[in-house]
Amino acid sequence: MQMNTTSTSEMMYSYRMAINFTNTSEEYLDQGMAKHLMADVVVLSVYLIIGIIGNSIVLAVYRFQMKGKSEERYFIPFLAVADTLTCSVCTINNIILDVINTTFSNSTICKIMFYSFALTSGISIFLLLSIAIQRYLIICRRQKLSLNTRKIMVALTVCLSVACSVPYAVNYGLNEHFSEGQFVGYRCGRLKHGFYISGLAYAIFFITLMVCTVLTLVFLYGRIEWVIFKHFNAQKLKQTNVSKESSASDKLPNALVMENIHSKTQELKHIGGLDTKSAVHSEWKNDSSIEITQSSDVYTESTAPECSSSAVQKEHSTKPNDLRKTNRLTKRKRRFKNKFTLMFIIITAVAVVCYIPVGMVVLLEGIFPDFWERLSETEVVIVLLLYHTYIINSILNPILYTFMDAEFSKALKQLFEKCKCSGKKSK
Repeated sequence: MQMNTTSTSEMMYSYRMAINFTNTSEEYLDQGMAKHLMADVVVLSVYLIIGIIGNSIVLAVYRFQMKGKSEERYFIPFLAVADTLTCSVCTINNIILDVINTTFSNSTICKIMFYSFALTSGISIFLLLSIAIQRYLIICRRQKLSLNTRKIMVALTVCLSVACSVPYAVNYGLNEHFSEGQFVGYRCGRLKHGFYISGLAYAIFFITLMVCTVLTLVFLYGRIEWVIFKHFNAQKLKQTNVSKESSASDKLPNALVMENIHSKTQELKHIGGLDTKSAVHSEWKNDSSIEITQSSDVYTESTAPECSSSAVQKEHSTKPNDLRKTNRLTKRKRRFKNKFTLMFIIITAVAVVCYIPVGMVVLLEGIFPDFWERLSETEVVIVLLLYHTYIINSILNPILYTFMDAEFSKALKQLFEKCKCSGKKSK
């Protein structure tokens, strides 16, 4: 009899809690919970549109205009796919979480959502690390990665992301959510009960992994920049020496001629002949041609006595032209490679800046299980906007390709022209 009374009271309590939860949750939403989250929903919608369009354009350019390009661009299409998944999966899931912020009811879907956040964004970060390793080997070690090695690196990137994302599915789920001490519903997020030690350990692991990744990227690109800096200094010194030698060799014939004229004039003065002026003039004319020919032979490093002055001048004019063309081509290739490397440095720096707020929020969630409940509505909006900055990284990559990769910009224009022509033909 006592057990029946107890069970009946528990059922009544559960029923009252359910009614209270529904009423309170609806009141909470009506009071403005959805309104103050609308800013985050709008921002996420903009992220979704720009990210999908931008990365789809990158994939289209590499599919139709840059197919089979150099191995240095091998990881870019994979990065574009990862960025497209990040923009679509993360923005849509976060919009859903904003819309049903305190009325979430399925723990499994909650875990899948947070797992997908970590998986897609993790692939992007590990691909950037793969690109940094490739650039380091090409520039600093003069080594190229084989196709099989690059495929293995892509597979390892996915496997590492899958493994590192598993704790998200364990430590995230449904929580009772309170506002100003009042129960308002269930929220999908970091579990507050039962997995505190596990969540704290994962938060520490997440921060450690992020710091190690950042330090690795800084080391690799630091070495790359150091090699480029030394190379530029060496080239600058070499050009300075070449210009000095060139100017000295140009002055050499005139100096020899003047020295010879001076010596002949002194000889004639000692003789004291009446026809000194005419003799000097004839000697000047004859010896000038001889000395110029000899100096030209010195410049061209030719010792053939029968070599005429016209042939020497022709050789003098053709060799530097060929050399200048080769130097221009080499400088152009070097400038393109350095700018290509600079583009990846900027992409990596943007990624680091965009992922720092995520790491801070994950760490705070691990230390304070009721982190979100401590925040006011305005603070929630600000923290959510910072928490979603990692999506900006996936949006900016196509923009950086357009403005910093000349070959990509050229291919994009060609694709655009093709689309215009095909559109005119269809009409």
